[in-house]
Amino acid sequence: MTARRPLTVALLTLALAGAGALAADVVGVPGSSTRFATTTETTIDGKPGRLTLTGAALRQKFYFNVYAVASYIQEGAKARTPEDLAAADCPKRLELVMERTVDGKEMAEAFRAAIRLNYPEPAFGAEVGDLIQFMRGQEARKGDHIVLTYVPGVGLHCELAGRAEVLIKGAQFHRAVWDIYLGKNNLGEEIKKGLASRL
Repeated sequence: MTARRPLTVALLTLALAGAGALAADVVGVPGSSTRFATTTETTIDGKPGRLTLTGAALRQKFYFNVYAVASYIQEGAKARTPEDLAAADCPKRLELVMERTVDGKEMAEAFRAAIRLNYPEPAFGAEVGDLIQFMRGQEARKGDHIVLTYVPGVGLHCELAGRAEVLIKGAQFHRAVWDIYLGKNNLGEEIKKGLASRL
């Protein structure tokens, strides 16, 4: 089940990406001009908190840059490996910065195919359907930020460049999304390595 704008404060326990980022300390991504803050201030269950950068990488297809991606996890979380990071049941975030414009249909199909690498149908059928439906209605333009935030006990909050957002309910679906990059069948070992490079 999804919830579109406006999302209630009760459901969203984390601030959107970028809010309160400490821009003085940033990390670059090889092959890209994108830079990510090493920490991001958030609100977790109504209390101030912080997410820390676990690493960043570049997604390419046919040698063209598609997006830069960064991974964040709640400060102090005990994640030491990519598998720990994917499984972590705590506030965490993936932030994608588009390096080219991708239409909604292409973006939706790319996420569907990537999730199904590790979770064949019918696993997470409703959740994948909600995510695909949301993405098909959007266009990710060059420079846009796509922010995927896991809210423990609530679900996955997806936000596109401040223009659209959706909450996909379910406590386990986050693992399927993180395994796109960190799972056994991922989008590339260099991406996996990059996203875990600061653990």
